Amino acid sequence: MEWLIWASLAICFGCSSAQVTPNKLCIESFNSDACQQVARDQDMNCQYVTSRVDCVLDIEQNLPTLTLLNSEDAFLAAGLVTNTTTVIAEVVEENAPYQTVVIVKWGYLGGVSDQLKGLKYCHPGYNHDERITKWVLEELDWKAVSLNCSANQTLTEQKFQALASFFGSSCRPGKWTEDQQFDAYLKSTYPSLCELCGSAGCSTNYRVPLNDSLTCLTNNDADLALSALSYAETFFSIGSNAQNYQYLCPNGSLASSTNPCVWTKQLSRLFVTSSSSASDMQTYLQTKLASFVNPEGGTPYSLEQHLASLLQLGRLDKINVIAATPLSSYVAERRVVPNADDPEADKCNASIMWSVINDPERSKCTWLRQASLTHGLLPLISCVQSVDNDSVSNLDNIRNLKAGIAYIDANFGYIARRKQLINVGYPETDTRQLSKISIVVRNDSTWYDGRLSSLAGKHACIPEYGGKEWLAFVDLLRNNSLINDTSDYGSVFSQFVGESCAPGAKDKDIDIPNTDGENLCDRCYPVDATKTAKYCNADSLNKYFQSSGALLCLRENNGDYAVVSLNDLPGDYLANATEQEQFRIISKNGSLAAYAGFNVDEEAPIIIIISGELVFGNASSVTTATHTYNDTVLYLREMEVEFGSRLEKSFKVFDRFNHTRNLLFPDSTPGITISGGSNKYISNYQELLKRSQTGQTVSSSALPVALPIFVALLLAAITRLV
Repeated sequence: MEWLIWASLAICFGCSSAQVTPNKLCIESFNSDACQQVARDQDMNCQYVTSRVDCVLDIEQNLPTLTLLNSEDAFLAAGLVTNTTTVIAEVVEENAPYQTVVIVKWGYLGGVSDQLKGLKYCHPGYNHDERITKWVLEELDWKAVSLNCSANQTLTEQKFQALASFFGSSCRPGKWTEDQQFDAYLKSTYPSLCELCGSAGCSTNYRVPLNDSLTCLTNNDADLALSALSYAETFFSIGSNAQNYQYLCPNGSLASSTNPCVWTKQLSRLFVTSSSSASDMQTYLQTKLASFVNPEGGTPYSLEQHLASLLQLGRLDKINVIAATPLSSYVAERRVVPNADDPEADKCNASIMWSVINDPERSKCTWLRQASLTHGLLPLISCVQSVDNDSVSNLDNIRNLKAGIAYIDANFGYIARRKQLINVGYPETDTRQLSKISIVVRNDSTWYDGRLSSLAGKHACIPEYGGKEWLAFVDLLRNNSLINDTSDYGSVFSQFVGESCAPGAKDKDIDIPNTDGENLCDRCYPVDATKTAKYCNADSLNKYFQSSGALLCLRENNGDYAVVSLNDLPGDYLANATEQEQFRIISKNGSLAAYAGFNVDEEAPIIIIISGELVFGNASSVTTATHTYNDTVLYLREMEVEFGSRLEKSFKVFDRFNHTRNLLFPDSTPGITISGGSNKYISNYQELLKRSQTGQTVSSSALPVALPIFVALLLAAITRLV
């Protein structure tokens, strides 16, 4: 359906005007009718993006782009942008954004650290209808407590242990973590944090959390509560509350009920643009949204309703045009913007080192890092770029302990195991993006007799040596007893095929011993037709690289059969019936498909697997590795909710970034699962890799004997998290 969106955009942008304006209204919610109307006066065109972060990145390039940022969008961007990104107006809404306050009993002498020790604390919990992050909800917590930095505990457990040790009986209702089993473990281990919640304990459901925390305060004769200013003002107007309680300020001072002090004042929605476009865009707002800028006397512009719809402006919203101010300065004057490079941000120096392969991925990782920090996720992540800017170098980053985690395509799952890496999670895959690995022959082939054994000695076209197609094919041969029952896949594959093309077969970095590189590279050629020498590198200069290249190898009679992932073939190729009629699929049971082409059922491919996985590196000791692994699992669960499944989010980890696809994760990723659950395609992938590591093993310095013991101990230690 994506082409329909872009076709609609073309209608929106390609209006009947001789001159097209470069000015863009950058929006997430696309409405073709409204965009057509807005473009009529030639002052502005819609630019649809999947994330408002892309709007900010365009503004950072000094493009004439206007966008309206939500509160958390602005808070996130403030820590990363330059002075180019400029605030030109605020949206004043009927219901003002929240302001958090802390209320203490009258008689408390002040202070926000040791002075709070032993006090009974009523916290609102983490489940709110309004978007309030852990960063805000734990602001007081982090002023009061510090972690013990134990190597045997996750940072999350250390946090709740510290809170339980510091405060007296408390209530912190609802879910504490996104891991259900671990959440139950924490509440049973640190029960004092639930003692004021009533008979239901922390399972109690606060319907209005920031108000219910005040009820907890009075009903339990507690000492301390986190609330919102709007509820606190009502609270102080009741009975003798104004004489019995007071405000505790962020600096430790105290304030009376008539002189409140605020901890976090949430931002308004903000219009931002580039500094060079600020004046023009302010004029645009004042002209085109006049009745919002001047509700008393502004004359509505004829297209105002369309603009208001695109910007999601309510009837009672007011636009307050201000002097152009850098976003970073504007936000810093109103909220404390966290700095990921501040040593305080990296709790216990336990950051997760995320390995990336290029500059665009590093940029997205940097935004994920800041987003995680502004949302209060633990641990902090750091971004490490691989030396050679490729996936194998990414794996070496982790093996050499320069990084701890990375997403890899399923193509590198086998190589990752050769490098001692283990799995830490599986991105779930849109069914349209599953790898359907199949054996293909030319439709006019007469040599195949319906038995897989007849493939022996023939010329094979493989997309990449050590990749998913190669692995699935070797596994098929092994399961059908056509090769020795061994995990020495390099040797048995080299012996089974004749002269072939398997790009990367001579690459020493992939750690597959006993490979006959000469035999497996004999049919590989460079893209440059003027060069006649064999070319076996696994890159775009190899004519037969990847599934499309393997199919070309077959079509040009340089192979007798190819093993390809059907979904990796170009879309226009899959849609071309004439092209497909040149080929026929050999089913995994050995039978030849009844018809030419690639339209076969799920029983025909060798295997159908997910797009990839998250891999985790070994560490110097089981204890350290277990601790880091558990932290990583907990972080991934939080990350998926905050930046994936949550409908309203300031950062989208599974979507395009800076108009670029498939950075950090495939865009087809709807979410992450840790164990794989009941997903059969994940199970297929797991079993494929598991079988590759069983049977008669091949000796290699890359696979020490201690590895299985290490993995067993590690997995046993993390049972409760998965």
